[in-house]
Amino acid sequence: MSFALFDVLSVRFMDGRPVDSVDKLNAQSRSIQDHLVRLFNARQGVLPHLPDYGLPDLTAVYQQMPYSINDLVDSVKKTVEKYEPRLKRVRVTVMPVEDTDFVIQLDINGSTWDGHKVAYQTMFVSGGAARVSQGKIKATSYA
Repeated sequence: MSFALFDVLSVRFMDGRPVDSVDKLNAQSRSIQDHLVRLFNARQGVLPHLPDYGLPDLTAVYQQMPYSINDLVDSVKKTVEKYEPRLKRVRVTVMPVEDTDFVIQLDINGSTWDGHKVAYQTMFVSGGAARVSQGKIKATSYA
């Protein structure tokens, strides 16, 4: 399983690039990245048939910082493990928050079922919108 159904139906990634223009390994990583964007920008309760799809309201996270950051990390990890089946051994770590901009940044590392390591950097910007980009793969063992 390398592509999300959305990618197959639209034949394009979120940035407009055709799915078939990217090699298989990079296409799978990009497909996962696109799904994480959708997943992290969805709020729990929006889909009646999947009430826990997405993340909780991030307003509360920001209001209760720094105490709420661990709850967000746990929520992101559980959500990825449940709704992104192409990833296993998921690790979520929080990066230091700058006092001047209050952008929450998480690093998500894991591996695909075929053993390739992947990493994504997620930033929650104003209004709770999530941006996901390719991250640096850490030398940590996933065994």
